[in-house]
Amino acid sequence: MTNYINFKHINEKYNFIKLAFTNINVDMKNKDDRKSICKDLDLNYNNLTYNNQTHSDIVNVVNNDNIGEVKDGDALVTNLTKTPLLIFVADCVPVALIDTKNKAIALCHAGWRGTYSKITKNAIDKMIKLYNTNPEDIVCAIGPSIGSCCYEVSKDLIEKFNTIITNKEEKFYIIREDKYYLDLWKVNELILQECGIKKENITNLNICTSCNSDKFHSYRKHNQTPKRIGTILQIK
Repeated sequence: MTNYINFKHINEKYNFIKLAFTNINVDMKNKDDRKSICKDLDLNYNNLTYNNQTHSDIVNVVNNDNIGEVKDGDALVTNLTKTPLLIFVADCVPVALIDTKNKAIALCHAGWRGTYSKITKNAIDKMIKLYNTNPEDIVCAIGPSIGSCCYEVSKDLIEKFNTIITNKEEKFYIIREDKYYLDLWKVNELILQECGIKKENITNLNICTSCNSDKFHSYRKHNQTPKRIGTILQIK
């Protein structure tokens, strides 16, 4: 097994970007592992930029003046070339956004709090404002994260999400043996579509980190592990 999943479908179709997800073989919180992955993927490590993630709805813009700065936040947007963006997850949902026309990108760390506060919408709004992005031109990728098969939550949390997901025929949770399981993938997909992104432009790897804890770091399965999967995206 290599150290990463190269998102072949998107990388080949939109050859101005490079998108990959790391696996359990590396810990992207570790500087040496970050260097190694950037070298393997031919990414510009010197410009690598990531957040101090706080489960917020904050989107940070990466420009020539702040490359490499670590700020509080849970999403990053840029239109700079050779400036890889990185987010860390270990069950939370990584969402990559690629403006295929104006060549701008974003990465979002969407745990339940970020998803509830619609961090992907915030990132899209920022792309529209800064880069004149049309949501219809955005291609999205949802990486390895906990699925509804494993993400047991309280009934109260389901009811909380019911306040933002209304008039939808598609279920965003399941009930099994009187237990509630939240589908963060579905919620994020619905939010993306509400923003004007075409359903066919959303690709979900459908890889549950909990089910596949032999291949990916899982906060729940690995006893609140501090190790993290990296989602990394760069405009070439």
